[in-house]
Amino acid sequence: PCVLDAVRMSDGRRVVIRKTETWKDEVPIYQRLARLPKDDRNRLAPLLDMILLPDTDSAAFLVLPFLREYYDPPFSRVDQVVRCVSQFLEALRYLHEHDIAHRDFCAYNLMMDASQLLPGGHHFAAPYKAPDGRSALAFRDRAYVSPVQYFVIDLGLAAQLQTNEDLVTGVYGQDKSVPELSWDVPYNPFKVDIYQLGNVILHNMLGIYSGLEFLRPLAESMTQRDPQARPTSSEALQMLEQTFKSLPSSFLNQSIQVVNPFGGQIRFSIKQATLRDVVETSKLHCIT
Repeated sequence: PCVLDAVRMSDGRRVVIRKTETWKDEVPIYQRLARLPKDDRNRLAPLLDMILLPDTDSAAFLVLPFLREYYDPPFSRVDQVVRCVSQFLEALRYLHEHDIAHRDFCAYNLMMDASQLLPGGHHFAAPYKAPDGRSALAFRDRAYVSPVQYFVIDLGLAAQLQTNEDLVTGVYGQDKSVPELSWDVPYNPFKVDIYQLGNVILHNMLGIYSGLEFLRPLAESMTQRDPQARPTSSEALQMLEQTFKSLPSSFLNQSIQVVNPFGGQIRFSIKQATLRDVVETSKLHCIT
């Protein structure tokens, strides 16, 4: 995709500018949601501005917040993962309540506001470097900051439908393992969203960290081959909440470890061992 970073002159805020085609549902979805009352469950990265092109009406530039992939730096405690999964399920439920199917609810479209974790920021094209592209990152562990806020980006494949029962065709998105994807046989895209997020939990959380087996029933339920057997976004969130209530606070505060850093579809810029070591030894490039 055509994406670059920029600085908004009015306030110095770092933003991302992405080109989109106006025939897609993306812009109308942003406009529709902007007219609705504020809702904390809406975790779609907000559209800050839209730049129309002077010589064509077939494309536009979207101005969006400068965010970072949700998984980097790594999680360090159980409660951090629960909070992350909960917010992404909330985001999915909000979209589905408004009959919006994301259709690419996958790892690289799941982001976070990393301003507390990386107070000096990071380079857009080299996320393992400071904004100057040369210096080492200054970072905090998630355990030492206020709860991180998570967001969903990229409505480039999204569809505004009439009901949650509407069907579509097409083999789209980062996750090609979704069993029902087809160019010819219609399928329910809302169930695809569920599968995609379930796969994120299964491979990029359970497949990488120790101590998260309590999430396996949820992830396996969301990734069943039969789309009709998968829970809705509301049911999946309810499953997570019931699991959360059954866990003692001492368990939620337990540390988790990266045991298989190459087990998922993600790559860390900041390794957990480095993060743990600098927190414990208070080296200068980690702020505690």
